[in-house]
Amino acid sequence: MDVLASLFVMSLLCSTLFVLMMSSIQQYGKMMEEDRILQAMILYMEEGKASWAHGQIPESGEPPTVGTTTFQRKTEINQEGVRILMVIAYRHGEEIHRFTTYLLPSSQ
Repeated sequence: MDVLASLFVMSLLCSTLFVLMMSSIQQYGKMMEEDRILQAMILYMEEGKASWAHGQIPESGEPPTVGTTTFQRKTEINQEGVRILMVIAYRHGEEIHRFTTYLLPSSQ
């Protein structure tokens, strides 16, 4: 009887360990996707800044694709007259991230 009880306890422990491992793997996958999204946003922002530095329109350029996430790059002028570049990430139509930077005129 003790052997059966030991086997039962061991099977419960193994099942619990398996569930914890699967949960960790799923969480890791979500973290990796989030990391790819943030990397794509940074690169898309840098491309917009480079376009601005070369006298081109920052909104132009092909947005990256990462899974179901879409990106938008746009510029606005704030109350002080400074141009602002924004990169916005959307998932299923909802905004999930927004990066903002100032586009200052070059001092030549």
